[in-house]
Amino acid sequence: MATGRSSFAKRQRDMAKKAKAQAKRERRLEKNDPLESEDEEEEAIDAGPKLSNDEVMAQVADLHRRYDDGQMDLDTFDEERAALMAQISVD
Repeated sequence: MATGRSSFAKRQRDMAKKAKAQAKRERRLEKNDPLESEDEEEEAIDAGPKLSNDEVMAQVADLHRRYDDGQMDLDTFDEERAALMAQISVD
């Protein structure tokens, strides 16, 4: 005859494992919050309508003009240019 303690102990171990995993998951999410906002921005850009290559190149030209006028710094320019160049399709 099996004792009830083994199943109770197993249940306690399982509950402890789940609680530990949940705490670890929450810590990981708190640690990565700044990255989540960047991911959401990238998803919003990716989810937009597909632009033709001519439209993308017009936006790149406008981006270069704004950079030359001093309206943005080099890091922002590089990020936006990379995002636009990723939208170009090669046939």
